[in-house]
Amino acid sequence: MTTRSTTRQTLTQLDLLESEAIHIFREVTAECERPVLLFSGGKDSVVMLHLAAKAFWPGPIPFPVMHVDTGHNFPEVLEFRDAAVARLGLRLVVEKVQDWIDDGRLAERPDGTRNPLQTQPLLEGIAKNRFDAVYGGGRRDEEKARAKERIVSLRNEFGQWDPRNQRPELWNLYNARHRPGEHVRVFPLSNWTELDVWRYIEREQIELPKIYYAHDRQVFRRDGMWLPVSPVTEPRDGEQVVTRHVRYRTVGDMSCTGAGGVRRADRPRRRPRGGGHHAHRARRHPGRRPPLRGRHGGPQEGGLLLMSTDIRPSTDTRSTGVSGAIDHGTHQEPDVQNGPDLTQGGLLRLATAGSVDDGKSTLVGRLLYDSKSILADQLDAVERVSHERGLTGVDLALLTDGLRAEREQGITVDVAYRYFATPKRTFILADCPGHVQYTRNTVTGTSTADVLVLLVDVRHGILEQTRRHLAVGALLRVPNVIVAVNKLDLVDYDPTVYHQVAAEARLLARRLGISHLSTVPVSALVGDNVVDRSENTPWYSGGSLLELLEAIEPGRGTEELPLRFPVQYVLRPQQAAVSPEYREYRGYAGQIGQGTVRVGDEVVVLPGGRRTTITGIDTADGSLEQAIAPQSVSLRLADDIDISRGELIAAAEGAPKPVTEIDAMVAWLGDRPLHPGDRVFLKHTTRTVQARIDWIQGRLDLDTAELEPASCLELNDIGRVRIRLASPIVAEDYAESRTGGAFLLVDAAAGLTLAAGMIRPADAGVIEPENDIDWQI
Repeated sequence: MTTRSTTRQTLTQLDLLESEAIHIFREVTAECERPVLLFSGGKDSVVMLHLAAKAFWPGPIPFPVMHVDTGHNFPEVLEFRDAAVARLGLRLVVEKVQDWIDDGRLAERPDGTRNPLQTQPLLEGIAKNRFDAVYGGGRRDEEKARAKERIVSLRNEFGQWDPRNQRPELWNLYNARHRPGEHVRVFPLSNWTELDVWRYIEREQIELPKIYYAHDRQVFRRDGMWLPVSPVTEPRDGEQVVTRHVRYRTVGDMSCTGAGGVRRADRPRRRPRGGGHHAHRARRHPGRRPPLRGRHGGPQEGGLLLMSTDIRPSTDTRSTGVSGAIDHGTHQEPDVQNGPDLTQGGLLRLATAGSVDDGKSTLVGRLLYDSKSILADQLDAVERVSHERGLTGVDLALLTDGLRAEREQGITVDVAYRYFATPKRTFILADCPGHVQYTRNTVTGTSTADVLVLLVDVRHGILEQTRRHLAVGALLRVPNVIVAVNKLDLVDYDPTVYHQVAAEARLLARRLGISHLSTVPVSALVGDNVVDRSENTPWYSGGSLLELLEAIEPGRGTEELPLRFPVQYVLRPQQAAVSPEYREYRGYAGQIGQGTVRVGDEVVVLPGGRRTTITGIDTADGSLEQAIAPQSVSLRLADDIDISRGELIAAAEGAPKPVTEIDAMVAWLGDRPLHPGDRVFLKHTTRTVQARIDWIQGRLDLDTAELEPASCLELNDIGRVRIRLASPIVAEDYAESRTGGAFLLVDAAAGLTLAAGMIRPADAGVIEPENDIDWQI
């Protein structure tokens, strides 16, 4: 096993994305009984398989893979699929669309395409095999409806997704509980862009099906596309067959997958300008993406919001330690640009919020438009829809409102994630709903944000929902808040009106304990002070909104805090190890919540209290001398200690004490009220325990920022509670440690996420390790 060192300077955005995906695989696999990975042989599913192999190395992937075969697949892709599955020793489940057509359950479409016919065989395969967690390769940059998917997204007993009623997804605490008949779709690549995927393929030297690379093929022209000659795509009269040098950007139904990069087979390839990134985009056939029915609308307008995400161009020439589990090919195409050097600014996660009709969607659209983060085809679609609605200008809100209900009502009903970049830094933007009924989704978007951008209509000032959003930001301790006072053009850019609203916002922020708040006057409709400073506000000397975002200094790095390592998964492969040398391997896998771990460090295992020493830090790429948050690694210990999922490996000095009672502030997100005596599950790090609400101290009054007496907490209330636990957790003050201070309350029967909780200091309930009784669920 090789050993390499890791420092903060070499932890790139690809490293962070990889660690997050590995964490998701381990967490959901540990919580669910029968996971499965959808594997088509396409690039996204190949990357997922590669990540899954890394997550459970040096053991096998502990779940099967499933492919819905349209019957129109490229032969090379099916060969690649079978070879990859054989190398990994996995069980392959295949559901065939042709079987459904043969027995009359499905009928061929008039256009001959079969991609839209995959849904029923997929649901049948899930039900028949009783799969309860289905890993898919969906990314939020694919389309506007996909941008609203959770990483763990619930499907009801009919396999349907309801974007109006998604579970809040807070911090990195994933709730995969569900009722019988339901299942969760899990998207480990949610925060990846297509460019990230290609860069990762290049870095890891991941082999892909041959059709992704330029090759000679017989093709013919139809509907503006070069289709392959095959038994399912035969040329019609008048369609000339020619040999061309082609490649494909996606795999799937040959009848609607056009080739890209087409040139004559005898013409030498010219490398495109600008570093050679593959710029072709295969034309999409109308049958390429199945219609999206139900509450979230029909086919979404095309276009991607791509960001360049590699904070530091990687110089790591590693070779994977998956040890032949996934072979590595020689890559000549596609070429990938390094992208802009964003070392100075890094990645910033921001959430936007505001009351209904304050212009938030327009602000986000303006920010994307003026920062040139919109592709031409997406802008064309928005211009067309705006013209059809009789508007004189472009409605930029259409860039973010991707669901049918949003377009019809002109409101945002769920969080949408957007990706964009400037020469100074990259951004992941969580666009949160404004309506009071969707406050739970605002909590979701804000829980991981570095900055909250809160929109206020200058004519209406600070409203109740504004106060609630500020209270959520204060409760979650978002490091920075920017209040964008919008629609200045409707008050003739009057500085007096702006300063009144700004002063009220600062006063409320002080009451709530928000220390870093800025205000900026904007007009999202015309672009004043959004990206560029406006001549219409000469009385304002500050920067534009984008300038403020680019100037925000990251807070204290979590690697500087004491080590907290929640154990997710015990790796004990034995006879199933990837090679004989790992048959006696025992490693404790997880994601470093905070701090730095080094070989030789003394640690304590909680709640038991046993002390030991770190003897190894392992990844599928080799052993490390040290690792930092938020890397996903496996730890080896000097002593043979009985450790299971849910226990915590912490720095020996200053380790927190286990408790069976906590005081906490909670944002109540459930539809039914919370009463004293209610029994729930409490999920804290990787540990889930039974809990009971002892008493409710009070509810936060949004006007006075004081607690008022309350006998219960209702939807969107913020209150203070005391919770008694059936089994101890290692609790810490949320103000000091998000890892140790954050928790979820979960409905024991339905699996719904009921509350976001933040632990407050309390002296009661401290137990000693020798009194620990493990009642963990």
